[in-house]
Amino acid sequence: MIWLTQIPALTDLVLLLLRLVVGLMFALSGYFKLTKPDRTHSMQQTLTSAGVPAALARPLSVIEMLAGASLLVGLLSVPSALALLGISVVAFATVTLPNAKGHGIHKLENLLYAPETLLSAALLVLIATGAGDWSLDRLIVG
Repeated sequence: MIWLTQIPALTDLVLLLLRLVVGLMFALSGYFKLTKPDRTHSMQQTLTSAGVPAALARPLSVIEMLAGASLLVGLLSVPSALALLGISVVAFATVTLPNAKGHGIHKLENLLYAPETLLSAALLVLIATGAGDWSLDRLIVG
């Protein structure tokens, strides 16, 4: 019996889809934080409430947008995923965890459903595997 992971084209398709979804999510999120005043203000408030200087809103949004775009095309995928993982982990620790609802197993369930948790897991997959064959990384490096 052939396992699905032994079909290279399927593995590369899954990595491509993962890169596209995660990359587009971060690219759009960063873009809108840079171009929509209400999103910029919301980001600044979130940072301030977490004890982070509001002045970091712009550079963090630029990193989100550029690293997300980089994942989209599969260029510098691992460094981009590492940068986005750092942002996600800090967001989880400073915002998601302190504001999680519930107690015990219910709190854990809510934390596991948090976007930062799911995105971190997806980013870890990309860090561990690389961008796959259908990427500029593979085209350039071989």
